[in-house]
Amino acid sequence: MTALGIPPGDLWGAAILAGVFLSLLVIAELWRRLGSPKPEHTRKLVHLGGGIACLFFPFLVSSPWVVLALSLPLTLLFVAGAKLGFLQSLHGVSRKSRGAEYYPLAVFLAFLMTPGQPWLYLSAVLVLAVGDAFAAIIGSRYGVVRYEVETETKSLEGSLVFLVIAFLAIHLPTLLLTDLPRPVCVLAALLVATLVTGFEAISLEGADNVFVPLAVVIILGKITTKPLSEVVFQNLSLLAICLAVALVVWRFRSFNVAGAITFILFAYGTWSLGSWVWALPVLVGFAGYLIAWLRFAPPGHATGIRVRALARAFLPPFAMLALANSLDRGAFFFAPFLAASAAVLAFSLDASVFKLATRSARTLGSLGVALLATVLVTAGPMIARPPVPLATLLAVLVTTALSTRVNTAIERRDLKAQSSSVWTPWRFLLSFAAAGAILGMQALGWLIAWNPELG
Repeated sequence: MTALGIPPGDLWGAAILAGVFLSLLVIAELWRRLGSPKPEHTRKLVHLGGGIACLFFPFLVSSPWVVLALSLPLTLLFVAGAKLGFLQSLHGVSRKSRGAEYYPLAVFLAFLMTPGQPWLYLSAVLVLAVGDAFAAIIGSRYGVVRYEVETETKSLEGSLVFLVIAFLAIHLPTLLLTDLPRPVCVLAALLVATLVTGFEAISLEGADNVFVPLAVVIILGKITTKPLSEVVFQNLSLLAICLAVALVVWRFRSFNVAGAITFILFAYGTWSLGSWVWALPVLVGFAGYLIAWLRFAPPGHATGIRVRALARAFLPPFAMLALANSLDRGAFFFAPFLAASAAVLAFSLDASVFKLATRSARTLGSLGVALLATVLVTAGPMIARPPVPLATLLAVLVTTALSTRVNTAIERRDLKAQSSSVWTPWRFLLSFAAAGAILGMQALGWLIAWNPELG
């Protein structure tokens, strides 16, 4: 052991891997200067080669401090290269991307989160290294069916290649390095590969280099602890949500492809991390939004919802769900989840439908919009999980109405905010405030918690 408690073997492993990483950078730079390749090719050389080298971390290094000591300098080097204009083999691409800077950090986090589970680490890094590289190369060269994610353009062919490679990258380590039943290995890999393909599709500016490997670690680590029946159920649930949302979006043209994928991931997250009772407000709210849009919104409106806007809108209710799941306190966080969801829906209806609708629809006002949003969000749980704590239900309505009224007053002074494609900081904070108000009143004993598990 060294003075820091690091095994000497780790230092030798670190030296070998550092040499590999530096050699890849040198080769990529020489290739760029002497061979005049496309910038995307030199970038993918480093991406793929570095990822393959990172696969050896669990076998050459045991201390996460050593992995951090390798990852942090690389991250700083890549950041400096982007700022100062060197390392054009990585930063010479025309599109804006910070994926190279995120890459070493993602590898370190995957290593840190998978102690004693090399199969889980290998799955995450293989998807990061191989899936992303080949999807980008094949999608850019052979992609015909293209879709837009804000300012970026991606292809269906690239996403399908990513799905297949992600499935194999997850399935093989799980099958070969664990004693899990084969059906579990196959179905778990299929589920996780489908979800991370969605994350990859909607990620912007290289953020998939963080989201994809961490999603593999978290989702695969959780689903492989479940019995086969639950894994089958989760796959069927995801398939049903995908088909239903795809059919609705194709029929009514209310969302673009990226917006639909974002909503599918959120809806499935509520179903998987919570239960079908948690998913009801999301699905009923979505249906109510579509009906209002079809009835009141001008033709062609709300067809270009941005991924960033949806992600920011979904974050407050998802935060309540994540806290309920991690702390195992579903009853304490369910009403705050409903309040945040109702506020988000009210803001969306107000900006996307009623402000742009006919004069008769505009007379609904912020209180009417808040009441409609609250009814849509709470109707499912009221039917599925009676008796309903009426004071808590009233508090959800009041917090939704107040947050909607404040948001309306703010947006009257800011014409840019009056759009569904922009999710303002005020909408974000007010939806969190609605959830926080319910949490505070429950903590003080003023409200009874609404338990979604009791019927």
